[in-house]
Amino acid sequence: MIKKIIIFLLIFCGAAWADDPNKLISYPPNKIMGFRGLDTRSTKPTIADSRASDLQNVILSSALDLRQRYGYSVINDTLDDTWLNEDAVTGIFDSLYSTGTSWTYAFVGDKIKYDNAGTWTDVSFLPGITAGKNNQFQCIMALDSAVCTNDTDVPLKINVTPKKTNLITTDLSDALTNARTVVWFNNYLIFGNTKEATVERPTRFRWSNVGTIETWSDDDFNDISTFAGDEIIGFAELYGDLYIFLTKSIWKVSLVGGDELFVFRKVIDNIGAISTHAIGVINLSDNRSAVIFTDDQKRVLMFNGATITNIGDIIQPSLDGLNEARLQYAVATWDNTQYALCASTSGSSANDICYSFNTHIGEWTKWTQIDANAIAQVKETDKKIKTYFGNYDSYVYWMDDTDQMSDVVGQTGIVDSVGVTDTTTITAAQAIISSDLTSEDYTGAILSITSGTGVGEEQVIATNLTGNTGIAVMTAFSTTPDSTSVFSIGAIDASYTAKPYDFGDAAREKDFLGMLFWASEASNNNVDISYAIDFGSTLESETISLSPSSSSLWDVALWDDGTWGTTGDKIYTKKMSGTGNVVEPKFQNNSIDESFQIYGYNLLSIGGDTKQ
Repeated sequence: MIKKIIIFLLIFCGAAWADDPNKLISYPPNKIMGFRGLDTRSTKPTIADSRASDLQNVILSSALDLRQRYGYSVINDTLDDTWLNEDAVTGIFDSLYSTGTSWTYAFVGDKIKYDNAGTWTDVSFLPGITAGKNNQFQCIMALDSAVCTNDTDVPLKINVTPKKTNLITTDLSDALTNARTVVWFNNYLIFGNTKEATVERPTRFRWSNVGTIETWSDDDFNDISTFAGDEIIGFAELYGDLYIFLTKSIWKVSLVGGDELFVFRKVIDNIGAISTHAIGVINLSDNRSAVIFTDDQKRVLMFNGATITNIGDIIQPSLDGLNEARLQYAVATWDNTQYALCASTSGSSANDICYSFNTHIGEWTKWTQIDANAIAQVKETDKKIKTYFGNYDSYVYWMDDTDQMSDVVGQTGIVDSVGVTDTTTITAAQAIISSDLTSEDYTGAILSITSGTGVGEEQVIATNLTGNTGIAVMTAFSTTPDSTSVFSIGAIDASYTAKPYDFGDAAREKDFLGMLFWASEASNNNVDISYAIDFGSTLESETISLSPSSSSLWDVALWDDGTWGTTGDKIYTKKMSGTGNVVEPKFQNNSIDESFQIYGYNLLSIGGDTKQ
């Protein structure tokens, strides 16, 4: 009986469509399609509805809307005193002392700077620290000192003054020479993966006397899995317990007191972490906590204290393209919504891409043009918590500045000439002269050659030239630009390529009519919409203005001519043409000082025949 009913429904529904070949089909039926994240694991036809086959420089939310990421802005000025070293920022730390004083520290080259009311000022210290982009610092607050280590120099402390001194460990027969990771746990200062005198101790867990940071005892250590070829990478505290992440295992540490003091128990075997600075504790939407980390197989994993989930599985083909040799230098931060992991793509010698996991909805996005060698959460004087990142050219930036629609500043133009800078303030490598440049401050922005000689190259801008006749770049272009070189400064290339949609019937051809989409109306909002049919090349691309228009009314809006609604967010239209089985829409904007926010869309077609 059930089989007969199913056969009847199939015949009836098929006949209904066949009898009415001009039937309008709306997909998804009776609703708007939201936006989910990236899926590079599935083949295009099998990607789930709402997910993207490709995207970049966009932000998703729990409301499943899509917006172009905001631009970033420079914090203060360059950290480089000479303008010549092009030193990498190797650490950012937001300190808070018992007096209520808070300093934001930035480690750059062989110096430590602090944000002194809008000016990067030297932290007083001797001896210095070792310059090098891979000497990334990790810091914690312990007994009113910022204690920091970089796996290269002697661990240091910074007081409220602020003044830096080397941490005293001379109570030990073999004092600490360096350490890979540090944590303050239950009133103990703990270092992991130490070098003591001249001997490497890759699995050593070394703790201070209770309630101190500079009193130590020789016997206060534990060597974990000494002969297993393992190595301590980092620590994370979860539900009152401390977890040690090694390269091949995860251990739980409990403080029990007495002669034993700490108890160590392996909880995960054959899985571990690869990057100290990519280990992050997050809070999930159901009030549970977890740790996200990256392993040596380029997987992004989440650990809840007992089990591990591969949260990066859906984008694993993209993660497989990361530079394995530089994975240990990946950095990450969590801003209460996004866990952002910044790493190096294959062949790159620096972190040049960020993959962001929205912990509320479990979806991935990727961001480009964010060269983060250090990244952190910073609470400013206005109490706002912001994401800061430091690049490889001595600049610190505020990521996702809501006032920025381009990165630092937006400008396009053509190179007039190139020369050596002659300003009195710096001696930079190369000057780019262009009459298209205005009086904007281009310091810290990225100049990209978009066509002509040197196409594809980019450099960070050091400063404006005197009289705003041009700009000076930190490093000379490999191919010297000339009058054929077109440049762009600060453009955010945002795009979202949706999956191919078959309207619920892959075998049947459709005449594609167009799209309705609901978007935010604003004066600088524009979106380029294109589409492809049956996995072919782009058929058409159109820029649709999302600016306010008092002439667009319900009873006068036409396909391809206007919008529905009069104020605020509106429903817009995009006309399509062509026949096929599937259509693949794309939303994009790579123009300077423009943005978009789209809440959802609906596709329209007329049903046709089934392919024989």
